[in-house]
Amino acid sequence: MIDQAIILAGGLGTRLGELTRRTPKPLLDVSGQPFLEYVFWNLRRYGIRRVVLSVGYLAEKIQVVFDDGSRLGIDLTYVVEDEPLGTGGGLKLAANLLDDEFLVLNGDTFFDVNYLDLALGLSSENFAAMALRKVDDVSRYGHVRLEGGQVQSFCEKSAAGPGVISGGVYALRKEALDFLPEGCSSIEQDMFPRLVESGRLGGRIYSGFFLDIGLPETYKAAQTRLPKWQKRSAVFLDRDDC
Repeated sequence: MIDQAIILAGGLGTRLGELTRRTPKPLLDVSGQPFLEYVFWNLRRYGIRRVVLSVGYLAEKIQVVFDDGSRLGIDLTYVVEDEPLGTGGGLKLAANLLDDEFLVLNGDTFFDVNYLDLALGLSSENFAAMALRKVDDVSRYGHVRLEGGQVQSFCEKSAAGPGVISGGVYALRKEALDFLPEGCSSIEQDMFPRLVESGRLGGRIYSGFFLDIGLPETYKAAQTRLPKWQKRSAVFLDRDDC
């Protein structure tokens, strides 16, 4: 059973302009606390307390705020990129710290899915399982084509309209890392297409609360939407009963 997650939090956050000039995106304030604290909180709901944090830009500020994670009830380990490696490179850099099966979360996205259910999408055939979500407009994200529980293709950001998108949460087997090239790379552009070609990428659609803070308007919306959702989410699924 999966009980470890890696959060990819090394990006520059350039689309947020002045907001991230001195503050890394995961530390941006959302209603009085860093955005990443909401992500940690949701992992704890499912009993996932062991977290690897992949950082790069202004990494020292993130380390000062979260330290070893004990204040938040998690066991936090850091992997620091000396130079930008992309989502794939950051993941591969952390390979020696990762279990045989683990979760991957984007550090600027909050998607409330049942992580333990997502992990059931892994198998001897599937090296990865994506958490997917239906949205009214796929133009900003790109479209994922799913058939029979298997991801068949990815479409680039283009035409508007409803469809299924990646929610930025994945369950991976360690074998999936072999599908990444050395050096700087992207999970979305390098690893996932190769997994699709080999028939090893599953997908599950969830309808849970979803937002990202990658744009000024979505960051502004997070100030009210995320705390409101957290207060309404009354079921606590911590496996340790604490």
